[in-house]
Amino acid sequence: MRKWTALLVLLVLAGGGGYYALTHGWNVPLVSSLFASSTDGATTAKVKSAFSLSKRLAGYSIGVKCEGGVVTLTGEVASDDAKSLAGEIAGGTSGVKDVKNQINVNPGARPSAESSLVEDLEIKTSILEALNHSPELGGKRIEVKVDNQVVSLTGTVDTPAQRNGAEQIARSISGVAAVTNNLAVTNPQAATEPPTANKPAGDPNAELAKRVEFELYKTGGFDVQTMRIQAKDGMVTLGGTVRSRAEELLAVRVAETVDGVKKVTDELKISAK
Repeated sequence: MRKWTALLVLLVLAGGGGYYALTHGWNVPLVSSLFASSTDGATTAKVKSAFSLSKRLAGYSIGVKCEGGVVTLTGEVASDDAKSLAGEIAGGTSGVKDVKNQINVNPGARPSAESSLVEDLEIKTSILEALNHSPELGGKRIEVKVDNQVVSLTGTVDTPAQRNGAEQIARSISGVAAVTNNLAVTNPQAATEPPTANKPAGDPNAELAKRVEFELYKTGGFDVQTMRIQAKDGMVTLGGTVRSRAEELLAVRVAETVDGVKKVTDELKISAK
């Protein structure tokens, strides 16, 4: 029993001494290496987690290696924008001192099959939600299938205007590569476009802000309830709070990709943990 007690005391003293030496700048290679390894491992995990929140990066196999706070990124993505985004997200992650972005750009690179399936399901859900919220199309018998970001619409609508409207909604969803419209029309003699008279004009600024909010919501990486989105003449301001610098960078990048957005002003704050 005394041997075990003595051993425990020695371990505690050794650990405490090592921590003291490290925090007071003493050069003890083994101790420094152990603490640095632990910190680098945590930083690596944070960067990978930040990538998983990005809809544009989650499907790619991006290698992350951290040594002394310097992160090296490897792997392959399809565009320079995706490579740049990865570098920005990594650089904005807590614990990262510098980023060596060695990711290769290959236009033929594709996300993993699992990621493609998830994106197809997200696109399908977004289209169905948009159709259900449409005054003209809500409740119509429209089936949506998505395969590799290609959307197929089948079912029945009343007028050619509704058929065109359903296709426009599908094409407006982020990530959609193409739309095949196989919707049948029960009243083909109806006017191609619905009458616009007596329809109140919508507020384009409010509509743009809503589109930005919806795109942020679709990523699944933000709590939009803590964010404020304002738009005026194509100028979008992001306010409120996010959980990390990586989320802040990603929110700005997502907003910049929304049709109609000319400039994004970042007024986001990182919430206290």
